[in-house]
Amino acid sequence: MKYLNYQIEDLKTLGGFNTAKEICSQPRHWGETYLKLVKEQGKILKFLEKVFKKDCPDVILTGAGTSAFIGEALVGEFQKKLNVSCRAISTTDIITHPENYFLKMRPTLLISFARSGDSPESVAAVELAKEYCDDLYEFNITCNKDGALAKRTGEINSYVLLLPEETNDLSLAMTSSFSSMLLAGFLILNIDEIRKIEPLIKRIQHSGDFILKQCLPDLKKIAEMDFGRMVFLGSGPLTGIAHESHLKVQEMTDGQIICKHDSFLGFRHGPKAVVNDKTSKMNPEQVR
Repeated sequence: MKYLNYQIEDLKTLGGFNTAKEICSQPRHWGETYLKLVKEQGKILKFLEKVFKKDCPDVILTGAGTSAFIGEALVGEFQKKLNVSCRAISTTDIITHPENYFLKMRPTLLISFARSGDSPESVAAVELAKEYCDDLYEFNITCNKDGALAKRTGEINSYVLLLPEETNDLSLAMTSSFSSMLLAGFLILNIDEIRKIEPLIKRIQHSGDFILKQCLPDLKKIAEMDFGRMVFLGSGPLTGIAHESHLKVQEMTDGQIICKHDSFLGFRHGPKAVVNDKTSKMNPEQVR
């Protein structure tokens, strides 16, 4: 970790310090997030039991931008585990066409992912849900104790999960907030057996530490490759990860690298036209 810390310290003068710090702190935040949910297991179970004793509840995973991609990554697992209708719908879609997404007579659980919890879309989506649903339950997952969503603690049919304060990223590019909220969503889905998941969390932390400590030279080689476009492919739960990866590269290169995401099978149906001689083609041999 000494080499890694040295590189981060350099960024105080070069720029990008917060981004690098937040990327490297993720494994620690995953452990803290896990312990937070262990502590709140009883309260979360009680809240969810109130929702799922209802007849045919509708579950909507929502957020804006990066936070919306968390829902994209989790929605399949939610539907399989809960065996009810589950959809991932961004707040930016909800606020323009709420009538297209809410089922007024259906009990609805709106799970909101929001780093700050203060964006106009986050707040408006909840208010519209209250207007369009006769029986609404809110589960707000946020990293900002001072945000509007965090302040909904104590409201009827509302639960607020506030993640560790350091996950409230300072940099433009959401990193530790994204991965920690994604983990929180997975843990909520498995809240009834969360203590059995501890070995898995430790393995995930170990893998994260290994990448950060051992793979920096390979990552540096990738970053130094000569390309002007990147395409990220992912299917199923990895669709949301591909979507987030495409946004991250565009944000962190200030739009100099143009990106696209798609599924493995969908890419060949037209979108592959984006590929040219300046598109990154990841060959493992190039980064060894």
